[in-house]
Amino acid sequence: MIKRIFSVAAAASVSLLGITTAATAQAQPHARPAGHLHGVRVINLHRAYEAQLGHTKPGKISGIVHPFGVKHKRAANAAASCTEPNCPVTWHGGLVQHTPHVYLLLWGPNWQTDPNQVASATYLQSFFSGLGVQPNDNWSAITSPYADGTGVSAFSGTVFGGVFNDINPPPLHASNAQIGAEADTFAMNQNITDLNNAQIVVATQSGTCPKGFVGVGCPPSTTIPPYCAYHSFSNEPYINLPYLIEAGMKCAVDAVNPAPGGNNDGWSIVGGAEYAGTITDPFGDGWFDPGDSLSGGEIGGKCAGIAAGANGGPFNLTLSTGTFAVESLWSNASFNSGAIGCVATGAIQDSVSITSPGAQTSPVKVSVNLPIKGSSAAGNPLTWSAIGLPAGLTINASTGTVTGTPTTVALYTPTITARDVTGAHRSVAFNWTIKAAMTGAIKGVHGKCLDDFGSSTTNGNKVDIWTCNGTPAQNWTFSGGALSVLGKCLDDVSQGGNGAKLVIWTCNGHKAQTWTHRSNGEYVLKLNGLCLTDPSGSSVNGTQVQVKTCRNFKDQHWTLPGQ
Repeated sequence: MIKRIFSVAAAASVSLLGITTAATAQAQPHARPAGHLHGVRVINLHRAYEAQLGHTKPGKISGIVHPFGVKHKRAANAAASCTEPNCPVTWHGGLVQHTPHVYLLLWGPNWQTDPNQVASATYLQSFFSGLGVQPNDNWSAITSPYADGTGVSAFSGTVFGGVFNDINPPPLHASNAQIGAEADTFAMNQNITDLNNAQIVVATQSGTCPKGFVGVGCPPSTTIPPYCAYHSFSNEPYINLPYLIEAGMKCAVDAVNPAPGGNNDGWSIVGGAEYAGTITDPFGDGWFDPGDSLSGGEIGGKCAGIAAGANGGPFNLTLSTGTFAVESLWSNASFNSGAIGCVATGAIQDSVSITSPGAQTSPVKVSVNLPIKGSSAAGNPLTWSAIGLPAGLTINASTGTVTGTPTTVALYTPTITARDVTGAHRSVAFNWTIKAAMTGAIKGVHGKCLDDFGSSTTNGNKVDIWTCNGTPAQNWTFSGGALSVLGKCLDDVSQGGNGAKLVIWTCNGHKAQTWTHRSNGEYVLKLNGLCLTDPSGSSVNGTQVQVKTCRNFKDQHWTLPGQ
């Protein structure tokens, strides 16, 4: 098992800040009593929400943060050569968030009237408004190596889009569809257009008990496993963040800092895990480890549920807006480098490696198929390019496979480069010799020549022995293991084993067409290890050749073409 280690910042008291977000602060229609949130925009979504219900079609629930203290099941993952939860996350072809924007949506009137909920809301506001701000937030940067083929997440300033309070009470035991309808309604109400990069954090007020939440007194669900939070998507990604303090230590209350300051630890530990998971897997088809179902399989969950101070456990992160407890995040780049998987900062960078194919030799005018192997430490897809390839060959930009038919005899020194969207890249150079093919007659010890009977190019035409006459039907080419004449290849098409008769067939590179010439003159078929044979040493024109057990007999001795 990979040992998970990181540097834990020194614990510090948590500052509950009143942050005014200039872009969203407005004069409210009524005065706020002392102690209310600063910079909050009060909105009323009731009618629009009711109209939206029934129209929201939420996607799958992802990144479930299960109650803390649950042990990981240690399941072997043979494909990845690892043991869960210490297995990398993989890309499933979907988007990541390149420029995430977090909108804190407080659902319910009590967020601004109950002092305890005001304190929680202020903590959440301070936490989210500090994310992305440089140089403090090197924790968010852990998400940057995870790409979707078009780009990665970038952090040059706050990701926070503001705090909003829908003053209508949320429904009791809100379902995922109801949470999604609130997020959809909010996005439309606020004219949010960059929906792919939005994160609507739907924080329901105390006593709501969304369906499946593990808060004290909340009924269990038969359709959703017990959770502290999760994220999903409809028109945009959203996070279901219930009133975590009602779940106590199950949802990381006092996980790092002692009470009373630690009462808010769960907000940033759980909320931060969902934030990171939504960046890298906003629509349920991004980056996750399908084998680690217990943790949710996302980078925000794979390191969760471990006691403070242990490898991969939560720690205090100092942002520009204060100090907050967060969970370490999973880093493929760290894991694939042979170090650790759970890290506290994004200091470990992505890298690309390529396995050199070594010196290559290929005959001219014979097709080539050479896969080049490489990988990104973060698991990102690679884009391949090449310069100096032999004439007639190209490289597939997506797979890195070199294919084509070389046209010119020469010595080449190609350079192949693999690059991913983070900018990480690696190049490898090697020698590639394109040699002339061997062409001419193939003679047996009896002086007769290998012959395409009647000069036919019809698939299945027999190959025989015939008096050497210099015609094209006896002009064989031995290249790349194939013996060809008039554009067709010598083939054991019946694959009948010992005694099977040989014919010509369309060249396809199959083992039934691939031969090796031994120094004793035997041609050995790759398919079955049998030898090209003039049966019984016949010298009769028209005798069809066969494959038989190799015995180093004279009827199995043949020259190379043209010799």
